[in-house]
Amino acid sequence: MPYLSDALYAVKAVPTAEIPTVGIDTRWRMYYNPEFLLTLDVAEVVGVWLHEVGHPLRRHHERFDALGEPQERHPLFNQAGDCAVNDDLRAAGVRLPAVKAWFPERVPGADPGMTAEQIYRLLVAGPAGRELAEGSPALLLLPAALRRDHGVPLRVLARAREEFLTGPAAVAVHPAVAVHPVGAVHPVGAPVGARTGPVAVHDARTASFELLEPLPPGRHVVELTCAGTSASAELTVTAPSISLRPDHLRRDRSAREKVVVVGRDTRFGDGSVVEVLDAAGTVLDVVSDVSPVSATALTFRLGPLDEGAHLVRVRTGEESVQAALPVGLPHLELTPDRLPGGHDVPVVLAGVGEDVSFDAGSTAQVLEVAAGLAPLAGATGALTVLGPAVVDLELTRPLPDGQHLVVVSTAGERAAATLTVGGARRSGPAPRPVPAGYDDCGSAAGGPRRAWEGDAGGRDADGEDDGSVDAGRAELIRQQTARNVLEHARSRGTVPAGWQRWANLTLEPVVDWRRELLSVTRRVSAHVAGVRDYSYARPSRRSASTPGVVLPAMRQPRPPRAAEVVDTSASITAEMLGRVHAETEAIVRRCHGSGVQVIACDAAAARARPVRRVQDLALVGGGGTDMRVGIAAAAALRPRVDLVITATDGDTPWPLRPPPENPGAVYVVLLLDGDREGVPGWMRKIVVERDGAGA
Repeated sequence: MPYLSDALYAVKAVPTAEIPTVGIDTRWRMYYNPEFLLTLDVAEVVGVWLHEVGHPLRRHHERFDALGEPQERHPLFNQAGDCAVNDDLRAAGVRLPAVKAWFPERVPGADPGMTAEQIYRLLVAGPAGRELAEGSPALLLLPAALRRDHGVPLRVLARAREEFLTGPAAVAVHPAVAVHPVGAVHPVGAPVGARTGPVAVHDARTASFELLEPLPPGRHVVELTCAGTSASAELTVTAPSISLRPDHLRRDRSAREKVVVVGRDTRFGDGSVVEVLDAAGTVLDVVSDVSPVSATALTFRLGPLDEGAHLVRVRTGEESVQAALPVGLPHLELTPDRLPGGHDVPVVLAGVGEDVSFDAGSTAQVLEVAAGLAPLAGATGALTVLGPAVVDLELTRPLPDGQHLVVVSTAGERAAATLTVGGARRSGPAPRPVPAGYDDCGSAAGGPRRAWEGDAGGRDADGEDDGSVDAGRAELIRQQTARNVLEHARSRGTVPAGWQRWANLTLEPVVDWRRELLSVTRRVSAHVAGVRDYSYARPSRRSASTPGVVLPAMRQPRPPRAAEVVDTSASITAEMLGRVHAETEAIVRRCHGSGVQVIACDAAAARARPVRRVQDLALVGGGGTDMRVGIAAAAALRPRVDLVITATDGDTPWPLRPPPENPGAVYVVLLLDGDREGVPGWMRKIVVERDGAGA
């Protein structure tokens, strides 16, 4: 991809141990963990470099801000942007590291060629979006995660969200599966678990206690009780574990495949021993060139292996950890590929197969790594085939903590994937959970500036310019890169379609319809704010100087009044209504004080409903289409509105002239499904383009 060279060489590389892999900020500074980089070969480093520069080139940070979404959802937009970038890299033959890279097929309902915004909407509607929407726990623990070999006594600090510690308090620690939902505040009555010392109450929200006996690995709940009320939070006890890159070897692998082992809660050294076992537990002589990269990462070369399920075991001193390694089996990509300990059931996993075709005769089973790949009876339920390479797998019982191998058998083939259960959750000031499989690409992928990023103004520790890219230079780089892309496409014709779309939109930009709508709303607001008139509702203070004559006072400006007519006919899709919801929220914010009146309209207009929060918006309909009645209903509202916005697909008859009931209002049409003929000239037409800039 030589056409990206101007952008690639504008990137400033910054080594740091504060990020696990690689990320990039809005000033094109690419932060990389040296340990991670040492586990890659040259082609994989190229893939990382190309991936990261794709975020600032495609303005993912600006596009996320333009959505007006809550900032805590930026991990989902990061994943959506990854899908779009990686889809084009794959089309260009670029090799990415053997990590859980995001592609459109990993998101239910997504298709290749979708924009980041379209994929983001699908993620928000899925399990990850629902998880981010949940509230924070009622109790915050420090520490929130312990190693399996934690010492005792161990002091734990608990900080409550509500002030309820008004007297003597008690604490109980239970296995997570035996208590009320975490984060609930509920009456007392849960059974006592591990032994603890007395609770020391420091203030109405803070207490501490000591654990007097070790906890087994897994997920536990700490329940703090005072005066008949309790609050709870999770405490995770972790066991040493390893993950592999790649975690699956294809049939066409090289004769001496390099495998990276990443440890968690374990430490590698020169004395670490790597073994590979077959399904019968026999150690195979296939390991060579074991090389510790750091205390938590090592690499080794793997010789020829028969097809089937294998185990990789790493022994360091008296500690032994292992992970599953399918060899030569068709690959199965699971989403999610990690579940919390004591997870609820049933839970559905989405599986995308590679080099395999599923059918009605396909079956699934779960193998437990800790038990030597023994099958777990009754772990799987219905297997739903959604396509030749896509299945939904239902788990019908909670799986024990640890690593498992999910195997789907079909027509003599066995597609396999690893599934991890349990493990520590992230802790810190962020009140929202991080979606499974999230690998932060930095603020250039959307969201606020990260703690590990450099100065926002591009200055180094001495206050000098650090050579990073400011907004003006970034735009010049985008323009030059777009010209490079189109020139390469004309001369060689080997540019992925997504990059060609991006280049065309960069050099021939389409006016952002959101900004155009916001501009109209602002102009109406400014006009209304500038209108000051006389009113007899309150006499002027000057009336005292003119006995017998009442003088009017000057009326203060008011917020603008707006009405929105929403097409709810059968031709309007859920995606179109989703855009209406998003933009109504922006209009509500602009028309603070008076809110917005929304009229649902198909062939008839419903009663206008005031909306002060987007959550109040309820749209019903589904019949024919005639926006004339909705526009007339908006014009008849009293007091008169200043702005009438009609959101429709445009397949409707239009009024020939402004409604006589309110001819002075500003009338805007949002065309949700592309441009249409026939919109009268007295209405301001805004065409809602498909989300995004080509990717």
